[in-house]
Amino acid sequence: MVEFRIVLVEPEYEINIGYVARVMKNFEFYELYIVNPKVQIGEIARKFASHAVDVLESAVIVNKLDEAIDDVDVVIGTTGKPGHDYLVHRIAVPPWELKYCLKMEGRVAILFGRESIGLTNEELEKCDIIVTIPANPEYPIMNVSHAAAVVLYEIYKHRYLLEKRTREQKLATRKEREILLNYMRELMRLVELPDYRVHIAEIILKRTLGRAFITKREYYTLCGIFRRAVQRLQSSRSTDKRLNDGSNLE
Repeated sequence: MVEFRIVLVEPEYEINIGYVARVMKNFEFYELYIVNPKVQIGEIARKFASHAVDVLESAVIVNKLDEAIDDVDVVIGTTGKPGHDYLVHRIAVPPWELKYCLKMEGRVAILFGRESIGLTNEELEKCDIIVTIPANPEYPIMNVSHAAAVVLYEIYKHRYLLEKRTREQKLATRKEREILLNYMRELMRLVELPDYRVHIAEIILKRTLGRAFITKREYYTLCGIFRRAVQRLQSSRSTDKRLNDGSNLE
């Protein structure tokens, strides 16, 4: 199961430290590291953390970023200034792409930079993934606590949906997905799809089913549809063959 660590790099305002702690607890994140804070973390932070004072009080204060990330498996950096092909250290993905982290084992650190300049290029180069929040091009830079709310909500949303689905709906097994794929293969054979296209289609269908995490109910519904389509085509071919054999006899 994946574990998340939120890292504030040199925060400059006590109010934002409190707000980030509050946002963390809103979305069930509890491990906070603070790198070289530029303010004392006192009553103002506690006030704005509200009912998340426990997150604030358990925060780990370190002097350098490396101390906050040396024991994690994946480091995610955030930026309001994404790059392009010529600024590879700032090439970024949107926050909803972080849902794929939920499938991994280990610890993930999410870095939020300074209120004034964010994360430096050197700090971003330490990251495995860079995230940016799509926003108004005229004013894309968000307050660090607001950015944290958006990013953590996106992860929480997918984690909540995944856990809810797991609790309430049984997923189709690998064997059941393979049965469904077999019907799809047979259908492609019956419509005389070229072999090279069948191979490509099989890969796409397999990946699509894998990403979809289909439930047993969805599996049975899809199987019923594909089975009926296969049977109809097989029946139609048998009829055509009999007709053709009869005409040849004449």
